[in-house]
Amino acid sequence: MFTKAVVVFIAGVLCAAQGVAYPADALSLDVLIAEARQNNPDILAARKRWEASVARVPLSKSLEDPSIGIAFEKIPRGTLKLNKTMPDERMLSFSQFLPFFGKLSLKGKIAVVESQIFASAYKAKELDVVNQVKNAYYSLFLTHKEEGLFRESLALLEGIVKVAEKNYTVGDISQEEVYKIHLEAARLNIAIKNLEQERSSRQASLNALLNRDPEDPLGTPQLREDISFSADIKSLYQSAVMNQPELLAFSYAIERNKHAKALAKRSFFPDLMAGIVQRGITSGTLGPWDLLLSFNVPLWFWTKQKYEVREAIASLEEAEAAYKAMQNRTFAEVKDLTVKAEVAKNKIRLYKADLIPLLESSIAVSMAAFRSGEGDFMMLLDNQRMLVATELDYYRALVEYNMNLADLERQTGVKVSEVRNEK
Repeated sequence: MFTKAVVVFIAGVLCAAQGVAYPADALSLDVLIAEARQNNPDILAARKRWEASVARVPLSKSLEDPSIGIAFEKIPRGTLKLNKTMPDERMLSFSQFLPFFGKLSLKGKIAVVESQIFASAYKAKELDVVNQVKNAYYSLFLTHKEEGLFRESLALLEGIVKVAEKNYTVGDISQEEVYKIHLEAARLNIAIKNLEQERSSRQASLNALLNRDPEDPLGTPQLREDISFSADIKSLYQSAVMNQPELLAFSYAIERNKHAKALAKRSFFPDLMAGIVQRGITSGTLGPWDLLLSFNVPLWFWTKQKYEVREAIASLEEAEAAYKAMQNRTFAEVKDLTVKAEVAKNKIRLYKADLIPLLESSIAVSMAAFRSGEGDFMMLLDNQRMLVATELDYYRALVEYNMNLADLERQTGVKVSEVRNEK
């Protein structure tokens, strides 16, 4: 009686588990990423910093404001009677500072490159947030899967408990077996409650990235079981060089320091101050006018301009070394993530093609043994527990694989599906 009831209940649970379908409230990762790009405050702040840097470009290559002045010369001592001055000594002046040829152009180029650095920082922040959204989504997916598998096992045990208690009263099973079933059910209940709390925390983290209220409900994440990634390592390296925002920022820093070096060399050349003075501005007829031209003299070039150039050269060499160091770190990270993705692929294939089918076959054998009256009830429970643990390992490997791909996309700056293999 007991064994037949157990077998019937297990068969029902396993058959129900075979019909896996996406729930109506499926949570789309692409929709979340689009929402994060639109609403995340960190992305918005980075975008505004970039826009501010773009606005500084025309300012940096503009002339300084001209000066306009009025002068009254030879005012009688002890008075403020401006009308006592001679008409030719009442003057209107206009002056303009003119930097040496090429200086404004170089300042404009520096500002343009600096705006590109801010654009790279904006892109880097966007990639960071998207990466965080993906990893939060995958973690939430795994929590849902763990909770679902534990609930299936708990439903199985609850059905067995009812049958076991009835059969214990008539002496068909021992008290020890009943205790083991209750202990397993209690363990699963605690695990499910912990997972509910963990799911709530993960939902709050994901909502924070979307700039939502922490308690906003989220649907059920879904994850494709596609493990077709196969881009070669050289293509990934090249993609990182061409697209990773941090590497691009370092390359822009090199370009900026090259312009700064050229600007520092121009500090050896004088700037011009030009001015025009019109006399007799209150006499009714314009009087003579004066022309003023003055140059600053870079007299202290051995202690000022020379070291300004040295500083620019050192900054350029520092930027080149920093770029190379960043490139080395990036290549190492790309290689590490590629290897991790391959390891995860191997795990997924092992669980899906070998371990899970073997455990399902083992459960089927245990069921057949029960039908013949020779099966071991506790062995059936152990096999079911091993199947759940293996399915969890499978989903963990699937999440690990997708997280590695997400981190790889962060390092290369593009979707891995867009990386072209070298031939």
